[in-house]
Amino acid sequence: MRHVDPDTVRLVPGESCQALFLPYPDAPGQIGFFIRSHLGDDPRVWSGGIQHRGGLVRFDEVILVVTMLRVNQGSDSLFDIWWDYHAPDAESRFRQMAQQERVTVHFYSDEGKRFSIETENSFRKFFTDLLVLLPKTKPWTEVEFDRALRGFCAQAYPKENLWEMIESGTISKTAKTASDVGIDDYPGIIPPELRPFYAYLGEQGHSIRIIPSTLENEAAKGNPEDYMHPAPVKTVLRCGIRWIKGYPVAPIPFIPGHGLAVPPDDTEL
Repeated sequence: MRHVDPDTVRLVPGESCQALFLPYPDAPGQIGFFIRSHLGDDPRVWSGGIQHRGGLVRFDEVILVVTMLRVNQGSDSLFDIWWDYHAPDAESRFRQMAQQERVTVHFYSDEGKRFSIETENSFRKFFTDLLVLLPKTKPWTEVEFDRALRGFCAQAYPKENLWEMIESGTISKTAKTASDVGIDDYPGIIPPELRPFYAYLGEQGHSIRIIPSTLENEAAKGNPEDYMHPAPVKTVLRCGIRWIKGYPVAPIPFIPGHGLAVPPDDTEL
């Protein structure tokens, strides 16, 4: 795998990525995180420590893996780094993350690297579990991964929502809680017209992506994909649907900042 030189990396504000680097000459390569905040480059800003969260979600038959870092309490200090298991050299990076005991976060400003913080690699178990699940998946292309990532992020962002989704279990925290489940595993019947909008989302289970009726006018004026939210299959089938621009609309209550209000008993795992 190709190594990067942390001293030559340049990032724009809000950008983050992962890469293999050498912590010192002749040392074994390590996976590190490279981030640039909007908040400044004073190390004292990050004195509260760095929080880690990892999750995965199936979207359009692609499994998206995300690692998130929180380096302060503001929303500008959240960083999401996405991993494509079927990209070149990706499996070796997953194995690296499952094995290395420490992980380094490099912080950048206009002038380049400002400082680095090394922490315990709390992602080790997460990536160990992923290496059990992901080899069983049908390969997807880079284009399919990018399309799925854009589609999911349109629903999940801002990053604060994504951070909370991992904590709440809407996005699975470990591979062991998200079996390789697909539409053919659903115990009931999903109408053919709704099958393209099916998704299996961690602890949320079998779901249909719909536009809540309260957002119908906005969806009609814009891109309907931007207004879609997953709801349990049971809820969608019970409440009925109508269509706008080829997308399903359902009369399910939507609470800004919280998502759809659905009966807990409708969840089917």
